[in-house]
Amino acid sequence: MKLTIGLSFAPQDNPKYDWYRKALERVAQVLDYEIEIIDLSKIGNADDVDGVLFTGGADVDPARYGKQSEMALCGEIDESRDQTEFRIAEEAEKNGTPVFGICRGMQLLNVHRGGTLITDIESFGGASHRKVDGFDARHNVRIEPGSYLRRVLGETESEVNSAHHQAVERVGDGLTASARAQNDGTIESLEWADATGKPFFLAVQWHPERMEFSENFAGRIFETFLWECAANKMVKHRTQLQAEKSVVPNL
Repeated sequence: MKLTIGLSFAPQDNPKYDWYRKALERVAQVLDYEIEIIDLSKIGNADDVDGVLFTGGADVDPARYGKQSEMALCGEIDESRDQTEFRIAEEAEKNGTPVFGICRGMQLLNVHRGGTLITDIESFGGASHRKVDGFDARHNVRIEPGSYLRRVLGETESEVNSAHHQAVERVGDGLTASARAQNDGTIESLEWADATGKPFFLAVQWHPERMEFSENFAGRIFETFLWECAANKMVKHRTQLQAEKSVVPNL
């Protein structure tokens, strides 16, 4: 099967976005899928992809979740990127496209669904989740019982990497927190509260693309994303064929 996966923002001249491409390519090889990866920020829409991965990066403009007074606590803001990615999120939802968010990607998807963010975790009493001496930090996360993520990973807790200073505060409409940091309770994953009739949605605060592929909270998550994209594509194709067969020609 061939899959076309859109990265919400992945400029070729920034090597950190190569991590996402390499992770997807490796998983596609493992699953024996042919894969095409495109940068959706160049075309501005998500109409012709089988899945969207929302990547990490700059902070979401706090004005989008009613905290413009806390702008000084934020890092870099890219309003043009915000506009493009919120539009991509809207189109993905409208089209029933599987979605996977990483770091900023999780935060953006939460805001898109009406949630809010903590503009700086340490400023409001949380532990540091930032890089240490330029390298990803590490800490343990606890997976919520009964969650989709728990079923996928088959474990209740594990160590993940960490490189952020913001976090989900109020969870967006229709979503639920499925993992939290053990040290301070920071929300580390979001999924549908009720996934009935909905396309795949998973977002994590850590960076699985920068973890070892063999780590359970890394490679298996990417495998699940691509498998869900393939399943969704097959269902859409069958639905289209059934619709075409049901059309009675005019005599």
